[in-house]
Amino acid sequence: MTAGDSPGFPALDIPRVIDTSNTDFINDFYIPLLSRSVEYKRGVGYFTSNWAQSAARGLTQLAKNGGTAKWLTSPHLSEEDWEAIVEGEQAKQDERLRQALERSIEDLHNDLEEDTREAIAWMIADGLLEIRLAIPQNSLSGDFHDKFGVFYDQDRNRVAFHGSKNDSEQALRNYEAYTIDCDWLSKRDQEGVDYHEKRFDALWENQDDNVAVYTIPESIKEELADLREYDSPPYDFDEEEESGITLRDYQDKAVKSWFQNACNGLFEMATGTGKTITALSALEQYLEEQDEPVITVIAVPVTHLAPQWAESMELFDFDNPRMIFGSMNPDWKSDLSKLVSNVNLGVRDQAFVITTHKTLSNSYFREKLDSATCKTLLIGDEVHRLGSDDQRKGLLASYDARIGLSATPERHYDEEGTTYLLEYFNGVIFKYTLADAIPDYLTPYDYHPIIVEMTQEELEEYQQLTKKVAAASASEDAPDEVVERLAMKRSKLVKSAENKYQALHDILDEIGDVDHFLAYTNPQQIDQVQEVLNEHGIIQHKFTYEEDDEERQRLLELFDKGDYDALVAMRCLDEGVDVPSTRQAVLMSNSGNPMQFVQRRGRLLRQYPGKDKAVIYDMIVVPSLHPPDDVQESEKNLLRKELDRFEEFADNARNEHQARNGIERLRTVYEI
Repeated sequence: MTAGDSPGFPALDIPRVIDTSNTDFINDFYIPLLSRSVEYKRGVGYFTSNWAQSAARGLTQLAKNGGTAKWLTSPHLSEEDWEAIVEGEQAKQDERLRQALERSIEDLHNDLEEDTREAIAWMIADGLLEIRLAIPQNSLSGDFHDKFGVFYDQDRNRVAFHGSKNDSEQALRNYEAYTIDCDWLSKRDQEGVDYHEKRFDALWENQDDNVAVYTIPESIKEELADLREYDSPPYDFDEEEESGITLRDYQDKAVKSWFQNACNGLFEMATGTGKTITALSALEQYLEEQDEPVITVIAVPVTHLAPQWAESMELFDFDNPRMIFGSMNPDWKSDLSKLVSNVNLGVRDQAFVITTHKTLSNSYFREKLDSATCKTLLIGDEVHRLGSDDQRKGLLASYDARIGLSATPERHYDEEGTTYLLEYFNGVIFKYTLADAIPDYLTPYDYHPIIVEMTQEELEEYQQLTKKVAAASASEDAPDEVVERLAMKRSKLVKSAENKYQALHDILDEIGDVDHFLAYTNPQQIDQVQEVLNEHGIIQHKFTYEEDDEERQRLLELFDKGDYDALVAMRCLDEGVDVPSTRQAVLMSNSGNPMQFVQRRGRLLRQYPGKDKAVIYDMIVVPSLHPPDDVQESEKNLLRKELDRFEEFADNARNEHQARNGIERLRTVYEI
């Protein structure tokens, strides 16, 4: 489809039938139609927020048009998607929650891409989106499984479609098809649109005897949501920047190791030690040795890392890297095709592509890179992310040279994915650990584990969830997703333990005058943490995914100068934003995933003028400070998980013995 001069649907070239084998449903169907719509009605058997993330540009324009959307779906949702829907619905009645969700239309595109569920909650709260759940009844049984929709433009032209595709990321990978009716083309098309419109409206108003339709408040009351599906949170990891191109000794060793390993290998280097510069130096030497054209592909886990890589590439005079992914380049397919053709034809002797992990695994991207007749080189940033079933599709056998970068290349609880990465990149060829880097290249640190006891209510809920996890694990009928959902709920309970706030008060009392203080929180904690800091008279500002790059830079500059005593951060240490001037940090929300807490610590240890050490306060949750003699094994396991992080942090701390003494009593009473 190509847009004409008119903003309405008739300007589009809309085929009668489309399928996923020949059409990019997001870029060639949804986005052009949503961008011209003022109303969108959608009935779908299965919905996940990943679809909204993919269609972000179209949904943003729909909102700018003053448009609204109605989604009718089955109750099969991931827990996180359901929580976002409920939060948005509750915010309609709760002004404080409404203000917390408040966005501008200008921010919606970014929010849909980077924090999709929160953006969906906001759209619901602001009346841009309404969702209802459909459940067959009476003469029908099973699920609401239809897939159809109607678009309306400003002139009330209508486009209806009907087919097999759900609104989910998985459906975008399936072979699916739509039949499309445009009401201005013919009487037959008009009748088709009328039919779909009437049946949607009847369903929406609960006028079909065989389908019960519930609003979200009704669904909450009746507990209708069937939280079967489990979506892993998109943990985002980032890479550091460097200020020059003179290699340190260890970086030079890494590059030499790569050439000795036939230009393949993983660099396992601590966060903050210059993986980007090391990789680009290896690339520079590789290109100097080639007599034939080369296409270099750099794959990053999140979009905002692409400009950072482009800036680092300027230091090496790597000209004009092409951004080949949708959110930054809607014409990426055409650009990639031209780029490969130009190199194949000898018009260019080298080309640089910066893409995302997701686009790297896209079938079109893979096809074009496979068609290159020249040499190709792949640099995988935060390579552990490329080991998942979906992302590893982008690891083509045709790449002649390969560099993988990560502080933690092992995939947590995924031995198969880890093995795949090690085999594809031909092993870890160079290691440079945190202990190696301190104090020459990273700042020494003191580590203080802060013991936080669960409340009685939290402990009882934790025990109940543990019983449910055990029962579901033992049941042959319970899907793995149910076990994972229950485990995630239990983990969330630990992360947001109530007594952490009193512990924060105690830490601040002990510190007295805070000095470039950072509090690392989660969405459930951030407001209360800010209130605690305010009570102590600490001048602070939140520092989260909501702030754009320009605002983050401004906050960092004010924080560096001392205009802000503290920053309250959420996700930024996982997303590639470094806060090098931090001298004191409290980790209030921690994951059991080593990739996360290793990354977070590394970012706190960046060197900075006048910074001779960092002090890290780490909240360790325990079921009870005075456990009974018959302490449950599940409670021991909780403490074991917390102590895994303790061991990692204590090993390289200046005050290692002091930190271990503070935790020894717990090991004794829990017999760990």
